[in-house]
Amino acid sequence: MSVFVSSGSASRFSNLRVQNLLLYSFVVVSGFFIIFPQTDLIVSRYFFKAGSFYFSHNPNWIALRDFHRLSQWYLLVSMVTLVALYALWRHPLSIIAPHKVVYVVLTYALGPGVLVHSLKLLIGRARPRNLVEFGGTTDFTPAWQLARMCGHSCSFPSGESSAAAAMLPLLILVPARFRLNVAVILVPVLALVSLNRVFMGAHFLSDVVIAWTLIIGLMIWLWSRISRHADVIDGWVRLRGQNLRMWLYVR
Repeated sequence: MSVFVSSGSASRFSNLRVQNLLLYSFVVVSGFFIIFPQTDLIVSRYFFKAGSFYFSHNPNWIALRDFHRLSQWYLLVSMVTLVALYALWRHPLSIIAPHKVVYVVLTYALGPGVLVHSLKLLIGRARPRNLVEFGGTTDFTPAWQLARMCGHSCSFPSGESSAAAAMLPLLILVPARFRLNVAVILVPVLALVSLNRVFMGAHFLSDVVIAWTLIIGLMIWLWSRISRHADVIDGWVRLRGQNLRMWLYVR
């Protein structure tokens, strides 16, 4: 028993350290873009040539953006399928345990769906391509400044970047021995998908970086809650699946 207690204490201490580190990182990153707001304009200017953001016309970068948007729907369908398989299969695999699927879906729903969308409406930051100096009609405002420069589809934080970051929890569905190898491939791809929005003039660099810190923070907080109730979640889904299988068998 003492082993489990000490192990749990060590785990909580480790989680606290990670949360504190993430909080400091969030403050530092946000502070940097608030103190040096011109950083956003400098980066955006680099991709603005001959009167337009030239990457926004590149078919390869457009295809990458469209693929990411479409993959979000595939993700949702896949998660529902995994839960159904766990519930109805006679010998379910632990790798598709429902609490892991719930973690993936909730990260996506609460992150890009609630947190980021709410901040977009609250802050109302105009996109780079809509600024006066890039051929638009609105003025530049720094990160976190209440601007109300747009009524919808605002810039801060980046919705697509947060959606990309929200795919990181998919790593929990990968067997532990392969997880690092998959992460080495997945993380750069998701980062490129996010930075693509900067290349195309749809977002500032701060929109992307801060969106990632918000989602990663949510991931850590959410997993600390869901992992405590993993057995309850898995058992509930399994029981409902057994009841449904019996009902189908009787019919």
